[in-house]
Amino acid sequence: MTFSWNQVVAGRASKLAPSAFSDLEGIRSVEDLIFFAGGTPPLEKLPIARLRQASADAWEDAADHLYYGESQGHEPLRHMIAERMTSRGATTDPEHVMITNGSQQGLDLIARTLFDPGDVVVIEGPTYFGAMQAFDAYEVTYRTAPVDDDGLIPDELERLLREHPRPKAIYTVPTFQNPTGVTISPERRRRVVELSLEYTVPIIEDDPYGELHFPGDPVPPLRALDSNVIYLGTFSKTLAPALRMGWMVMPEALIPPLVNSKEAVDIQSDRFVQRAVVRACADGWLDAHLDEARALYQERCQRMIAALQREMPPGTRWITPQGGFFVWVTLTGEITSNALLPTAGKHGVAYLPGSAFYPDRRKEPTLRLGFSTLPDDKIDEGIHRLGRATAEFLG
Repeated sequence: MTFSWNQVVAGRASKLAPSAFSDLEGIRSVEDLIFFAGGTPPLEKLPIARLRQASADAWEDAADHLYYGESQGHEPLRHMIAERMTSRGATTDPEHVMITNGSQQGLDLIARTLFDPGDVVVIEGPTYFGAMQAFDAYEVTYRTAPVDDDGLIPDELERLLREHPRPKAIYTVPTFQNPTGVTISPERRRRVVELSLEYTVPIIEDDPYGELHFPGDPVPPLRALDSNVIYLGTFSKTLAPALRMGWMVMPEALIPPLVNSKEAVDIQSDRFVQRAVVRACADGWLDAHLDEARALYQERCQRMIAALQREMPPGTRWITPQGGFFVWVTLTGEITSNALLPTAGKHGVAYLPGSAFYPDRRKEPTLRLGFSTLPDDKIDEGIHRLGRATAEFLG
């Protein structure tokens, strides 16, 4: 006799959507596929030797790193993060920092701690699909605030905050946003924080790309404007995603419930990896590493923009980011990126359709292209293939 497992699985779990990458299952096996769908550091920028030495050194630190430790995280790592946050304009007490298994766990812990079934969360339209995956597990509903080239539109946000029931939180990726690459302008940042305070709706700031600005002045986090902002950061984009090492900066009142949630989920993050990260980032190494990475990402972004100008049909539009990993493209004509995807796959190129970044999976003429992982020749060839696929589809 076998169980009827569909009757055992919780209703909330059965409603969870698969990863956005499931849209690509039909084309991932295409030979010589150029994959613009990802958003990670390239293999050549993963500091393998540095992490290998840091890991070896961490073993020598103390034998007790193989025991249980603080749920909030390794104190030297929390101090290092607090110093980096403070240097970016967001004065941070290490006691307000908690280490998480990537910022994705941070999203889950926030939702676990704050959201009840039916609560309303304001998100950007479009927004990071992983946040919706985390929040969906807690049966929330969404109101979508549109973004333009200057980021989240405050007037639209205020309209949503006025609606009943009042939202529980505002989720934003304000700097080099995933997926659009846009950054909320300084004037809008101040207004978004003012609205959060006026309507007593807290901001969840997801900032994986904030330190990946192209040459020029970095943009301070929203938390620099208000200590009530719940901030999420990660080493996945600056060191390596497999470390699964992120952090949260918490308002004072939320420290006990968020730490309790962390204890309930996994007790603590990996103590050994935390020590290794401290060792790897020591003596100014991380800043030098980021300088090199930023220069590379800027070159690849410029290469992609030049290829789009050269290869895509007239009327195609895109946003040129000032940092991060992504270019957001709007196709020309009566076409959706979902409909184009099979033709693109036939030509040997993959991207993420814009529908992946909305809770209702609306079909749109938009798509996300990642430039961080591919060398110049692959960027050129991939955009050439995308241009040919678009021209063929349009007839």
